[in-house]
Amino acid sequence: MLSQIGLVSDRKPILMEAADGTIIEVFGWKSKEVMVVAHSNPAVIAMWEAYEQVCEYVPIGKVPEASKLFSEFVAL
Repeated sequence: MLSQIGLVSDRKPILMEAADGTIIEVFGWKSKEVMVVAHSNPAVIAMWEAYEQVCEYVPIGKVPEASKLFSEFVAL
């Protein structure tokens, strides 16, 4: 959805799973300015609210593998 409204770069997102089942998505915003604007976009806010019903947003630093020099995740 973010790509449909022109907020993310053309790079393909990376999806991974940590040992505890945490799903990690890495994607790039088109720019820092677009990232700021996204936080007030009604469609983006609605999407994030829907996600919050089924998941929890956590900083990558809270995922145990992230503390390792070479983190091991399962590609999805």
